Amino acid sequence: MRILFVTNMYPSVERPGYGAFVWHQADQLQQAGHDVDVVNILGFQSKLNYVRGAIEVARRTRQSPYDIVHAHYGLSAFPAWFRRRAPLVITLHGGDVLSTRLQSCLSRFIWRFADGVVVVSEELRRKIPGVVIPCGVDLAVFRPYDRQASRARLGWPPHKALILFPYDPARPVKRYDLARAAVDELGRQGLDVELMSVSGVKNSEMPWYYSAADVMLLCSDWEGSPTSVKEALACNLPVVATDVGDLREIMRGVSGSRICAQNVGDIARNLGEVLAATLRDRCHSRSAMARYDQAATIQRLLLVYRQILGSRAGRRVA
Repeated sequence: MRILFVTNMYPSVERPGYGAFVWHQADQLQQAGHDVDVVNILGFQSKLNYVRGAIEVARRTRQSPYDIVHAHYGLSAFPAWFRRRAPLVITLHGGDVLSTRLQSCLSRFIWRFADGVVVVSEELRRKIPGVVIPCGVDLAVFRPYDRQASRARLGWPPHKALILFPYDPARPVKRYDLARAAVDELGRQGLDVELMSVSGVKNSEMPWYYSAADVMLLCSDWEGSPTSVKEALACNLPVVATDVGDLREIMRGVSGSRICAQNVGDIARNLGEVLAATLRDRCHSRSAMARYDQAATIQRLLLVYRQILGSRAGRRVA
């Protein structure tokens, strides 16, 4: 197939790790023998880039016969709407439905004009009907490395308990304030612990960070289907997370990780308990992430594409 991705979540020079899960889908589709082009809308630079994106989509689809135009994220569907001929698939990732009222309203409007809708969690499907396909993980990339070798490579302290916060602290939804306060509370209890905030890192480098840490912390206000949790667990890193998105499904069958309330006391208590358990036995969660193998995700996505194309071909015959 010839596929055009239209997205405002994609790695760029300014944000090398941003939207890496979309890049992985494009890469896996290409490895499966399909041609994938990308219109990357740098919406964080200027909202005018959505207009430029619409012009670029119209130009490309006028010049080339694409089989599918696939918009990742609700706002990206508006530029994708200006495609020529090809059916439109939209993947809703969470923030486009769960964040601001404006974004939610726009996503609830635009999905009705798509030929197919994919959502990344059951929580989103209850709000907008679609096929549930969580973003997958490339298990060939996300695998565990030796902890001390990883710390030496990154220049991290060799003997402290390290809690990984793999998000931009400036993003309010990620609640760095809670992470900071919980780790400070552990320090007051006498633990030699440090919060390691990591963002802007190439996705291919992240396995070293997951392998170097003792536990990953997520305390967001909301999520769709957080890929970072799957990546951490694929690297045998235990996770403490608030009950958002499809965390309960992701952690199904995983021992050594915790879902906690979104308050400093409960986050600190669970971090302390997971750290104590980690000292006795390293987490073994990688096998549970086989159900999120990116290759299987791509096959489910291709099935959606083929069903849409088959339905369209049937209408033409009729």
